[in-house]
Amino acid sequence: MQRRDVLVHCNILGNETAHTLAKEGTTKDQNDRSTTFKEAKTIIKAKQHKKWLQQHPHYNKNDAFHLLTRSEQDLIFRLRTGHNRMNHHLFTKFRIGQSDQCPCQTGSMTTEHLLQTCPLHDGLRSQIWAEATTVQGKLYGSLDDLQRTATFARRTGVSI
Repeated sequence: MQRRDVLVHCNILGNETAHTLAKEGTTKDQNDRSTTFKEAKTIIKAKQHKKWLQQHPHYNKNDAFHLLTRSEQDLIFRLRTGHNRMNHHLFTKFRIGQSDQCPCQTGSMTTEHLLQTCPLHDGLRSQIWAEATTVQGKLYGSLDDLQRTATFARRTGVSI
């Protein structure tokens, strides 16, 4: 016969963690102070926020990314992470398509290639950026830089 806690939790990581913490809580001294729901919620949120910040040390609350529209954030996020619909990601991760090459046939269709060197978009690139701009500046720069990058990505017609 299976133990009830294993049967109920079904080896789901979050459930197992909750069970372990609840079990640990039974061994701790319990104070008689009652806590309101609002207080408990505030304490839990604060602890979770602190834990999240420790797990994401590169988070920058001043990143202009947070000032973009939702659709612009989506585009920039996909370009920053490389998790997008461009040939390089689709082919190398999922073996979708014939190759990772850009339609220009001068390199892999990556974020850097699209933003910096793809000859198919040279004209648009020079319209959007009058001066040479690094990939870093295009993906992590000011609000204006990020909006230009999102505009460029949309206007290329490339599915990102």
